[in-house]
Amino acid sequence: MSNTASAIQDQLGDNPCWGCGPNTTAGLHVKSYIGRDQSVCTWQAAPHHVGWPGVLSGGILAAVIDCHCVCTAIADAYQVDGRPLGSQPAIGYATGSLSISYLQPVPIAAAVELSAHIADRAARKTVVACTVSAHGRLCARAEVIAIRLTERLGANA
Repeated sequence: MSNTASAIQDQLGDNPCWGCGPNTTAGLHVKSYIGRDQSVCTWQAAPHHVGWPGVLSGGILAAVIDCHCVCTAIADAYQVDGRPLGSQPAIGYATGSLSISYLQPVPIAAAVELSAHIADRAARKTVVACTVSAHGRLCARAEVIAIRLTERLGANA
């Protein structure tokens, strides 16, 4: 992957996703940045994202992982196609599966740090591996299988 100065999500046009859409007022506002061999995201929970006193909800963490990994797959596809991120026709992916091993609770007050890389890629399927840390401690490992959308995006949304 090549470096980008702005978030992947901010380069994808009108992204309505609740988790990572830049214009969703009540969304999570996940922002992923491409590094040389991985994508990174630092995300801060709000108090209402609590799952248990002092602990981030596992479902909210799953949404953050999902958005980060699917956007990583999208950015990778643009790069493989030799096109600028967000150029037309749009490339889109949907989650085929999401597998998470929760290793320890994530403190609600901690910044969540995600690091993802492409583990495997095929014509329509990209496997993205992700680690999640808080306060420098590994809290979760995840794998997302992202499936490339073949229909024109937004045609019947």
